[in-house]
Amino acid sequence: MTNTSKERPITLHVYNFGSMFGNRKIIKGEDKTTILYFMQNTRSSMHWTFDLHADGADGPLLCRAQSSYHGPPLLNEVNHGPTILSMTAVRQPVKMERKRGAFNGTVFFKGPDQKEYRWQTTARLFSAAMECLDAEGVLIATYRVTSMSVTKDGVLMVQPPGKFMLDLLVATSLAMRTPNN
Repeated sequence: MTNTSKERPITLHVYNFGSMFGNRKIIKGEDKTTILYFMQNTRSSMHWTFDLHADGADGPLLCRAQSSYHGPPLLNEVNHGPTILSMTAVRQPVKMERKRGAFNGTVFFKGPDQKEYRWQTTARLFSAAMECLDAEGVLIATYRVTSMSVTKDGVLMVQPPGKFMLDLLVATSLAMRTPNN
């Protein structure tokens, strides 16, 4: 489903900062100059972690995310578990996880309204994107991956129905874009 209201989506531009593969990201507003978010990623051989700050690197912490274990299977366990997002505005951690039988890259999470949402990836010959949908199939956000740029990672567009959870959509889209290996 598409947005039929006259309200415009929020457009955010995501840039890699510091290295070609970007262990830091700066998220800017529609004007491409105002810094709205800053993400710092650290990684070990077993998992990755990132901190998401508002207004730049020295801004308030909005989210700390940690992937599950990503190594060789332990005791023949293939499901490595969910990615955990600790949002400072939400008392309960947000779990991002694949459901049994979801082999297409779809990841599910609950929003602050306790409804289920999902990020699903779509890939075409010269483009890749992710869509966030609610349980009824309403488009909440899209993340278009930039393919021919070293510094720009992509563009996140949050539709009006998703504006109430903007910080969470930024955090979950960045978690989807953080490689597991």
